[in-house]
Amino acid sequence: MNFRLCSLASGSEGNVSFAEYGDTRILIDAGLSYRAICRGLEELGAEADSIDALLLTHEHRDHIQGLPLLIKRLGLPVYTTAGTFEGLSEQKLFERIPKAGFHLIRRGESFPVRDLTVTALAVTHDAKEPAAFRLDGEDAHLAVVTDLGCVSGDLIEGLQGLDALILEANHNRRMLETGPYPYPLKLRIDGDAGHLSNEAAAGLLQQICHPGLKAVLLGHLSRTNNYPLLALETVRGIMSRTAGAENLKLYAAPPKGLSEILTP
Repeated sequence: MNFRLCSLASGSEGNVSFAEYGDTRILIDAGLSYRAICRGLEELGAEADSIDALLLTHEHRDHIQGLPLLIKRLGLPVYTTAGTFEGLSEQKLFERIPKAGFHLIRRGESFPVRDLTVTALAVTHDAKEPAAFRLDGEDAHLAVVTDLGCVSGDLIEGLQGLDALILEANHNRRMLETGPYPYPLKLRIDGDAGHLSNEAAAGLLQQICHPGLKAVLLGHLSRTNNYPLLALETVRGIMSRTAGAENLKLYAAPPKGLSEILTP
């Protein structure tokens, strides 16, 4: 069965990803306005009311902006961890969010969404209980992994056997070190609870690469501490020395607007 995986926005100003497998359609995060999310879905030929579920990775503003209207108008079930729900309760928009459709999940456990089995994977980020998500169909295996500061053995194990992946490549470490950010912010971004560098993203890919991994979309690129071409060249250079990566296609997601659509 065919699949599509792409980004509608990816960066510090907003994050929304889209996954489709057969007739099953899922959004990962809601970091744009309701109207912008609907526009992005229209570009994909997917009506907003055809979405089956929303997976919420964590409670930071750039992942939840469109949440109140998205749930209110579409009645979407929302799957997220108890920690993320607690973090949402501390946000100003929480009172505008309908709560009945929330399903609290545990990291490391799986649950069905129509033709897909979704697994929440633990990641380390400065949020209450953040998660990445793996989506498995009978003949397609996808994942969205952003907002993490380091890579664990459990995460590597949970990402084996993928066909396509959205993966964070947030910053070039040299640009971050010499750039304009205040020193405490630099430490946060480059720390274990921050964001993956280009080199760290490539290191993760080396550990999960296999001939069946066909396409990777690099996401959550910093506008200040990275460039799409730099991220791609860094990851390509490292992956060129990796067995099984000969046919791997790499793309970089724009901060706003539809990215390359990953397909079989």
